[in-house]
Amino acid sequence: MLFLVVSFFFLDCARTRYAIVESKSFQKFCGCVPEDEIPANSKEEALGKLNEGSLDDLGTPNYMEIMYRGLKKAFEYSGTTFEQTEEGLKAPGVELKRIEEEKKLRELLIVIDGDVAFPSGRSTLTPKARDLISKIADALVAYPETNVRIGGHTDTPGSFTSNLKLSKERSQAVKQELKQSHEIAEERFKEVDGYADLRKIVDTFFSEKKNRRTEIYVGTVRIVY
Repeated sequence: MLFLVVSFFFLDCARTRYAIVESKSFQKFCGCVPEDEIPANSKEEALGKLNEGSLDDLGTPNYMEIMYRGLKKAFEYSGTTFEQTEEGLKAPGVELKRIEEEKKLRELLIVIDGDVAFPSGRSTLTPKARDLISKIADALVAYPETNVRIGGHTDTPGSFTSNLKLSKERSQAVKQELKQSHEIAEERFKEVDGYADLRKIVDTFFSEKKNRRTEIYVGTVRIVY
């Protein structure tokens, strides 16, 4: 009888120990599970953050890698499902692309589908675009040693002059949304411009959705290796 009691005691202890080891908090603590596979408890935890001065300690490639993983997890926490591409990550309406130099991450490029960002022929952001831009703004706040370049693009049909004006207005609309929603400082915007169809992805004179897009480049305030 004593043998059975002792056996059950040790069995129960073993189960408890197994449950602890299998827990995400323990695995995170011991480093048994890659950080990317551990579910976040909040959007802020998913995104992470780096304090001023981290760039000098980490260097640009590591700083941007941390931001890239954080932005990916923050999008996924909000329900975005990405698929892996050669250039980075893709989801309906948005892409996170890696701009690399000698296989080291130099910048992030966030591409918002033009059909998602704006109604046809207008520069008023859609609710979906505001949501996407809000996530990008969250990342800019969490990673303060970054700056931004914004480019608006159209496809070819229509007047070049009108398309150029529209693309410039759209890039300015994205900038204003970043500034107003999260108070991103003016000096962090290094370039905000529109290019009409001068920088096509698909070389065609016909209507092409890949050419209608807004591009947001995020890089560090200086390059540190």
